[in-house]
Amino acid sequence: MSNKQLLDDFFKSNTVDSETPSAQALTNFHIKIGRNPDARDNIQNLVNEFTEKHKPERKEKSLLSLRKIETATTYEQLIRIMRKGVDLMNCNLLINKVLEYEDEIVPDITKRLKTSMNDNFTELSVRILARSNINVTDEVVGYYEDMRCPYSQSLVLVLLGFIADESYIPWLIEKYDELKALYPNESYCDGAYYALYEIENRLSSQR
Repeated sequence: MSNKQLLDDFFKSNTVDSETPSAQALTNFHIKIGRNPDARDNIQNLVNEFTEKHKPERKEKSLLSLRKIETATTYEQLIRIMRKGVDLMNCNLLINKVLEYEDEIVPDITKRLKTSMNDNFTELSVRILARSNINVTDEVVGYYEDMRCPYSQSLVLVLLGFIADESYIPWLIEKYDELKALYPNESYCDGAYYALYEIENRLSSQR
């Protein structure tokens, strides 16, 4: 069976809850926006305007975080900031700063993802890896089964939708079925769903 037929059959049989976006859906959205410079800037401006208007008390905290990011001079300092998490107003700034140290930090965070139980770190890591010029597909697929946290597994699957090629379609369908069976009351399988959705979009644009 061709990959196209596999995808067609998959989407005929599976869907996601469109009324309540899952963490995987939001991660997919953030990655997609993050890879589009114009959209990224527009969304960031909206976030900043909303926060300043409706959450002015967060501005001082955001400024403190901003200074830490701007004054970081090593990738180790940026890793520490990632682990603590950052305000939405500073996420894109942090990701841009991290990518200045791409050759050093991408192998490091790719390795850390295998054992990370820190949601802040995982969420930022997949967004960074999706924008990196270094493709880490082989690495994350290679250790996927050994990852400790199903939430991290699900976000890694979202990432693969943007960086993996169509040869991974059967594998992603397998992971969808596994996560759905193991965690029927969680949204972890959505990670594979959105990965397949993004690969299908890429294949459609090439036809």
